[in-house]
Amino acid sequence: MRVLWVTTFPPRRCGIGDYASDLASQISRNRDPELRIVTYPDGVGEGVARENGFDVSRSLGGASPNGKLAAEIRSFDPDLLHLQSASFLHRPSVNEAVAACEVPLITTVHDTPGSWRAFRVLRGLRRVYERSRRLLVHSPEVGRILSGLHAVDADRIVTLPHGVDLDKYSPHAPTGDALRNFGLSGRRIVLFFGFVRPGKGLETLLRAWQRIEASHPDTVLVLAGGIPSDPRRYHLLLKNEADYPRELMSLAAALGISDRLLSTGYVPGLLASSEVVVLPYVNAIHQSGPLHKSLAAGRAIVATNIGGFRELLENGKDSILVPPGEPGPLADAIGGLLDDLARASDIAGRAREKAEKSLSWSVAANRTLEIYRQVV
Repeated sequence: MRVLWVTTFPPRRCGIGDYASDLASQISRNRDPELRIVTYPDGVGEGVARENGFDVSRSLGGASPNGKLAAEIRSFDPDLLHLQSASFLHRPSVNEAVAACEVPLITTVHDTPGSWRAFRVLRGLRRVYERSRRLLVHSPEVGRILSGLHAVDADRIVTLPHGVDLDKYSPHAPTGDALRNFGLSGRRIVLFFGFVRPGKGLETLLRAWQRIEASHPDTVLVLAGGIPSDPRRYHLLLKNEADYPRELMSLAAALGISDRLLSTGYVPGLLASSEVVVLPYVNAIHQSGPLHKSLAAGRAIVATNIGGFRELLENGKDSILVPPGEPGPLADAIGGLLDDLARASDIAGRAREKAEKSLSWSVAANRTLEIYRQVV
């Protein structure tokens, strides 16, 4: 079987690109299928390179990808086309080119427009959904939106796990270098991990930290995340995400917590050394790579009670869920875990158990391969 993927891909800093890279690496461990990734140049330049057992063709540059994608299909002659999709991940011309191909199509829907008005203007995406033999989702909520709002037949929607590397992200992952590099040896760490962007509730986290930092003098709040490669605008298009980290640091100074706050950029090595991981998102989310990595690392997790988290986490067992946008309950949850080591350890252990049971990349890859065989 020959499978052609259309997706974002590293070195672009993009959660979906990271997902595609990890899943493709797991799938390529099998002799079947033969896999080829079609993606964007992203500063690397157009061309084909061999990576982790599959070819990566960076041919989606330029204003009109239709001819280039058609040439890839003629050259590779795939049995199946697999699109990694989100509402605004690809330009309309890419979605339209994918939908126009006659090869059987599968689409992984990482998120989808939640309003009919937005969906109507994304005609290429609408056509992708119509053409797809299967639509793979990580969140049942995305499946409900697809069937309820976008009229996708329920028998074409398949829910499967996101996947996480259980060896790389584990309670026993080495952390010494990261701690030394940032002067954190011997400190207790409360960690935010993931892209630093609006909607993640970081303003709420800073205000919660102001309430408890004085009572935990041996603890530091660490923001271990960078900004995406393609920063967006927000607040009626008046601000740029690239400026957002500086805005957070200004808020921290105004709150008087700068001395106990550290922003490191994206440093996964700090995950296993943290005592509490906080994911205080306020915007709706359907799946989260940082959440899966935190579960695999066996951390005590505090997250907001929103759809994508609520579907996976069990409040009081493998996490503590709090209302979004409220500093008080968030501070109580973080402080409670810092003060009750036995409870934090129990929650962390259950988090790792959940990851081992259902979130490994091998589980995700095997389910994906089953779907490939069904469709072909």
